[in-house]
Amino acid sequence: MSELPVVPLGSVADELLLQVTAFADATSAGSVDLGTPVPTCPDWSLRDLARHLGRVHRRVAETISRGGDELVAHHEVADPEPPGARDEVATWLLAGAAELVSAMTDAGPDRRVAGFLGPAPVSWWARRMLHETVVHRYDAEATAGTRPWVGVGPELAADGIAESFSLLETFGARRADLAGSGETIHVHATDETSCEWLVTRAASGVSVTHGHVRADVAVRGPAAALFAVLTNRRAPDAPADDLGAVEVLGDPAVLRDWLRVSGL
Repeated sequence: MSELPVVPLGSVADELLLQVTAFADATSAGSVDLGTPVPTCPDWSLRDLARHLGRVHRRVAETISRGGDELVAHHEVADPEPPGARDEVATWLLAGAAELVSAMTDAGPDRRVAGFLGPAPVSWWARRMLHETVVHRYDAEATAGTRPWVGVGPELAADGIAESFSLLETFGARRADLAGSGETIHVHATDETSCEWLVTRAASGVSVTHGHVRADVAVRGPAAALFAVLTNRRAPDAPADDLGAVEVLGDPAVLRDWLRVSGL
């Protein structure tokens, strides 16, 4: 898979703050209870989801600030628990995101810090945290019953797809379930020319290449709708909604099995 495009750190930081604000708004929407189960993450409540995102932001912020060769341990994260009052959870989430943006800005995009599999530049963490937040924003809004991903445009969604594919390639060697017997999946965004991919599940692992190629199954539609499908936030055959409609061409079983093993 080719190198992902370089995005200015300031742009990513600004977008991250917008996305975490939307997430925080969902936790405060209407009369939604923080104990409400998250339909897209069935083992979690809305409080669990908020706790996860807030802790991740704080952990990465501390990892960047400290430098070093190892991720900050979960038990070392400061202020790891959201407040009990629902109205205070949004403030806690925003504070964690602000801490993360401050750490990234102070360090600069090129500084190398601990990553998942060795050193990674701060710019890599910025992109990872942005899309972690975008995906969980969908979860929070689905739980609150509000329209998911209002304002998430094709460029952001397409970059989320690209980033998720890069993660699958990175961890492919550790995930035997991602391998296959040559099955291919073509992903094609209809509103973003950069978003066209071929996923190949070879016996040796997963490869992802860019371009328009025939495959066992093709899934096409607006980038945001595709991103929701590829992260298992929306079924491929779900009715069209505000994000648009997704079309599956070819063998749907190939797509179903890919989503079973690859969804984030």
